[in-house]
Amino acid sequence: MRQNIFLAALSAVTVVAAQNFTIPQGSVDPTTLNQWCSAQMDTCNTLCSNNWASNTCDTTTFGYNCKCSDGSTPDLAEYTQTMPTFICNKAYEICNTAHVGDKKGQDNCTTSIKEKCGTKQPKDFVASAPTTSSSAPSSTATGAAASASAAPSSTSSKAAGATHAATYFGNGVAAVAAGVLAAALI
Repeated sequence: MRQNIFLAALSAVTVVAAQNFTIPQGSVDPTTLNQWCSAQMDTCNTLCSNNWASNTCDTTTFGYNCKCSDGSTPDLAEYTQTMPTFICNKAYEICNTAHVGDKKGQDNCTTSIKEKCGTKQPKDFVASAPTTSSSAPSSTATGAAASASAAPSSTSSKAAGATHAATYFGNGVAAVAAGVLAAALI
């Protein structure tokens, strides 16, 4: 029983490691960190269509928060010019440098890190709007008599717009895994 709990906890921690890259504090100079945070906040503003509830970035901890006023949380890891992507690219750079002259090691850096870095451009983001469709009245005339039939129809759905509700589970999963592991050891 304890082995199963331990394996479940270990799996949860592995998921966290796969979602979040870390880099050593001090591996990025303060000027670059300020640029990263500025870009991060600009991207959050763009992805929230200039209507955010929370938009913060901390240069000392690499911490950031981006939440739109509608309650959605954009998947920042998909986009360039965001802290997750800056950190991912830096982790790749560090890994690649650690494997100079080691093709297999550098290939591993590419597949395990670089290919997971965001590539979407924030400037290409288009906010989704409710879907609307309508048909114009149509008429058919026959000889002297004419008949017109049509009623304009319109449909819309607030649910039709794509949301940016992708939420990060990393820290929550880690906390649960740690709790399960602690309980298993008791």
